[in-house]
Amino acid sequence: MRSFARVLGTLSLAAVLSASGCIAGRVGPGVEGVVLSGPPERALRATYLGTGGWILEHGDDVVLGAPLFSNPAFLETGLLAIRADTLEIDRQMGRYDVSGAVAVLVGHAHYDHLMDVPRIVQRHAPRARIVGSETVRNTLGTWSGVADRVDLVEPHLADAETEGRWIEYGSRIRVLPLRSWHAPHFDGLTLYRGSADVPRREEPSRAGDWLDGLTVAFLVDFLDPDGSVAHRVYIQDAVTQAPWGFAPEALIAEHPVDVAILVPATFDQVDWHPEAFIENLQPRRVLLGHWEDFFIPVDRPTRSVVLADIEHFEQRLGAVFEGEVWRPEIGTVFELGR
Repeated sequence: MRSFARVLGTLSLAAVLSASGCIAGRVGPGVEGVVLSGPPERALRATYLGTGGWILEHGDDVVLGAPLFSNPAFLETGLLAIRADTLEIDRQMGRYDVSGAVAVLVGHAHYDHLMDVPRIVQRHAPRARIVGSETVRNTLGTWSGVADRVDLVEPHLADAETEGRWIEYGSRIRVLPLRSWHAPHFDGLTLYRGSADVPRREEPSRAGDWLDGLTVAFLVDFLDPDGSVAHRVYIQDAVTQAPWGFAPEALIAEHPVDVAILVPATFDQVDWHPEAFIENLQPRRVLLGHWEDFFIPVDRPTRSVVLADIEHFEQRLGAVFEGEVWRPEIGTVFELGR
C-alpha cells in the first residue's frame, strides 16, 4: 500500500540569505500526531524535532539527530550576533525524556545543526556522545565544555565501496558515518563553507562562524539481542551529490535500509537526488526532514521557504519509490513496525 504525504518544501539558511531576502513560504500541514505503520512489536519510534532533529528509539535504546530550537530570526542570522536560546531549548527538550540517549549525530557544523547541541547534551542527554567531524570538535572548542565528548567520524568513514568501521555504543546500537558533501544552497554557492582547524576559545557569535567542515550522513543500526539488525536507519541532514552520501553496497545487500531520512532542500542543485539514493539504500520507508522555515519560533505554524520546486522533488521521488513517505510536522511521532 502506498501512502504519499505532500512535500511543501525546505531550504537551508544559506540559500535564504542569498536569495534576495525572499522568506515567504507556504503553510503546512503535513502529517502530524502519531503515525502507525506495521506491527507494533519491536517498532522503531521516530519523533521529529524540526530541522535536523530526531529522536530515534528502539526499546530503551535512543539516538538523537541534532535539533535546532533557538531559531534566530532572519535579520539576526544575516546581520547580527546569534546564540543558543537555552530557555527555549529546555522548554522544547523538556517535553521528551532523552536522558538515556547514547549519541547525538551531527552531520556538519553549520549553526542550525550544532549551536544547540552543547545545551542538549549538558542538560538533557548527559550520557550522549557527540558524533561529528574534527570541525565539529574544534568549533565546540574550549568554550562549550563538551568537546571532549565528540567521537570523531574521520577514522570510521564509509562510502559505496568502502565498508568503513562502525562506532559501537554498547551491544545494541552502532553508527556508521558515510562520507558526504554539502550541496550548494543556490546557483552553485555554498555559504559558510570551510573547516575549523584549531579549537575555538570563544563561542561563535555569527552564523558565518559555524563552518560546515566535513559533511557526513549516517547509518544507524538498532540490534536485536542476537546481534541481527532490528532496524537500519539512514540519516542525511544536507542534500548531497551522488555518490557522496551513499551507504556501502555490500551492507545494503545484506540488509537494506528500513527507514531513510532524506532532505529535499536544494535537491535541484545536484543530479539524481533522490533517485540515486533510493537505488543505493533500497529503503522500505522514507521520512523527510529539515523542510520547514527555521527563522520562526518552533511553536508557530510550520511553513516552507519557497525557493526550490519541492513539488518536482515529490514527483521524482514518487516515480522511483512506491513505499510510504511522510513529511512530518514538528512533534510528529512515527511507530514503524518491521
